[in-house]
Amino acid sequence: MVGFGFMDNTIMIQAGNAIDCTLGVVLGMSTLSAAAVGQIVSGAGSVIFGGTLERMFRAAGLPSAGFSSAQRALPVVQKVGMFGNFVGVVIGCTLGLVNLLFIDTERSSVLKLQALTDEQGFAFEVEANNVERNDATTLKVRGPDVDGLLASMTSALTASGYSLVELHASPREGGCTGTGCDVEDVFVVRQRGVGVKKQVDDEDLDELARTLLAATKDPLSAHSLKTQVHDLAEDNASLAERIKKLEKELEDRQIMVVPGGIAPRMAMPVQFKDRNVHHETVENAAMK
Repeated sequence: MVGFGFMDNTIMIQAGNAIDCTLGVVLGMSTLSAAAVGQIVSGAGSVIFGGTLERMFRAAGLPSAGFSSAQRALPVVQKVGMFGNFVGVVIGCTLGLVNLLFIDTERSSVLKLQALTDEQGFAFEVEANNVERNDATTLKVRGPDVDGLLASMTSALTASGYSLVELHASPREGGCTGTGCDVEDVFVVRQRGVGVKKQVDDEDLDELARTLLAATKDPLSAHSLKTQVHDLAEDNASLAERIKKLEKELEDRQIMVVPGGIAPRMAMPVQFKDRNVHHETVENAAMK
């Protein structure tokens, strides 16, 4: 049963990931649906290959219980056999989790974002309005609900030098179809600056709307930004550790301890950029 559990989990993970990255992208299947289809494949595959592994284990010389038919019919033997099967399946499935180390679990999410069709790409509408409010500009984006889209548009506004004051998102009335529901995202922005409560200039509205429209066609920017932030956090932690080590080494070089009863020795010069700093011994200081 160890072989059965191992093959069951291995096939489910590999098949589920393959289905999620192919049919899931084309047909718009969720990750959970792809896992369910992968379970069907693994159930059939483990029945076929699980027995093969058991025969291979027996051929390798693993001992067999050798029970007779009468012994197998005993209640205690059946209970022990059921418990053994249970433990074997758990161990096998646990070993099958090793497959997670060899697949990219984020790949399907990236592929699904890239599968934004041309029809969806041209389904967005952007309205830039300076009439609704006197102290800020209102931006309304209408279109299909796509993962990562809101974060992408927010990043685009920030990178363009505008401050986000308010953000609202709601489904559009009558915007639901068989493929999903359209949403309306409302951004209220101002020009960036301390104490500035000013609308975007009228001559800049067209450029701002085009920037926001371009962000709707690139929802992957938020995903890549998250990866970059994680990498920068790791680099910062590594640099902080190196700085601590360098500071400690510098402090050690700046300190000289002369215990009593031990003749002082001349300290080696320490390089500090363009000058040599020599630690003077107690005797040389006394002579001065």
